Amino acid sequence: MIETFKGAGFLSAVSIMGEIGDFSAFSKPKQLFAYLGLDPAVKQSGKFEGTKVQMSKRDSAIARRVIHTLTLQSISISRNGEAKNPVLREYYLKKCDSKPKLVAMGAVSHKVCNMIFAILRDNKPFKIIAP
Repeated sequence: MIETFKGAGFLSAVSIMGEIGDFSAFSKPKQLFAYLGLDPAVKQSGKFEGTKVQMSKRDSAIARRVIHTLTLQSISISRNGEAKNPVLREYYLKKCDSKPKLVAMGAVSHKVCNMIFAILRDNKPFKIIAP
């Protein structure tokens, strides 16, 4: 079912499913997000609180790379000038107005992870629904 996501092929779907393993262990999208290592990790010790927030990178780099590739595919433009996923492209451009590009990419990655969770939970093919 992950193959129905625009930009995801057989290898992407197999890589994600291989890294996730038993999907029934995740009841919320945030659990999958944290399992893949895409959640923010704050560096702090004692009274020191770091201001730099980065990805925790807990799990395998393979799943993160696949999610990153799907994110790049989602926000890209096809040769005829149309967005491959207009909803995510618009969201990315809106985030880029106020945030650095990599922070905006992280936000879109979060959305992609939520969409993958919904595809696996509902067992239905992906289709773009404009808000």
